[in-house]
Amino acid sequence: MSGYVWVDGRILRAHQPAIPTIDPAVLYGFGLFEVTRAYRGVPFRLHDHLDRMRRSAEALRVPAPPDDATLDKAVRTLCRRNHTPEAYVRLMVTAGGRHVALTRPLDPLPERWYRKGAAIALSPFRRDPAGPLTGHKTLNYLENVLTRRDALARGFADAVALGPLGVLLEGCVSNIFLVKKGELHTPSLGLGILPGVTRKLVLRIAGHLALPVRERAIQKRELADADEVFITNSLIEVLPVARVARREVGGGRPGPITRLLAMAYRSVVLTECAAASRPPRSPRPAACDSAAPSRSPSGPARTPPRGTTAPAGSGSSSRRTR
Repeated sequence: MSGYVWVDGRILRAHQPAIPTIDPAVLYGFGLFEVTRAYRGVPFRLHDHLDRMRRSAEALRVPAPPDDATLDKAVRTLCRRNHTPEAYVRLMVTAGGRHVALTRPLDPLPERWYRKGAAIALSPFRRDPAGPLTGHKTLNYLENVLTRRDALARGFADAVALGPLGVLLEGCVSNIFLVKKGELHTPSLGLGILPGVTRKLVLRIAGHLALPVRERAIQKRELADADEVFITNSLIEVLPVARVARREVGGGRPGPITRLLAMAYRSVVLTECAAASRPPRSPRPAACDSAAPSRSPSGPARTPPRGTTAPAGSGSSSRRTR
């Protein structure tokens, strides 16, 4: 990796050594990370990502990350120095107390996946929802790396894990949603999934659009009967799913509610990032969720604007992004 990184308040060349070999992050993968996306050099929903990291830091007894303003400035500086206005943004804190931020150019998913729908696999490994790392984004991440690397090699956007009783949980790098008879369904947080930042925003948008939402245990067999399926994370935004394994779902194409949510999500992105790129009038800009269109889900579906048809995803198996 070339370019610059931010480490404990300093801008360093990416190849410079910065984390001691005795840091628990190096020895045991003991640390936390977050991934978000920068639009025109502005990190999106950074506060939500850092809030989640702080909760995990408290639970796992890891040093907390710096304050929002410090990391916001660090990310914007890296976007300029690395010439990556549209960027993959990764934030890390090690158990040894090191704080790291880096940016990379976005690595887009194939554009056709947004137009025609992507395929996802089912992970061959069952997830233990009672495990001590459940719900946390830790640097100890090899299982997800190997699973997603295999999924990508076989042409899948992600692989969704199942719980011990066969219920759907989450992808290696995404949360999953189903649409059934006009209702939005997604696995509940109580099942031991990651509380995705994009998942949270999509649920809020659904509320603005008066879409009924059910957070619950979803059986694997329900995928075959779903009218629509999509997955979410901070890099890919809202990605329609047309196939699970090799079987078509939702008629094998993106559905109207998926398209509506994708457009509404991008509307929030554009509004919030435009506001954040101006000098703030108060310490924290007001939330702009109201930018979501107020259309009824029963209205005619439109193809998402050009900006939403090819949101950049992650082609690397080591990037967890929700």
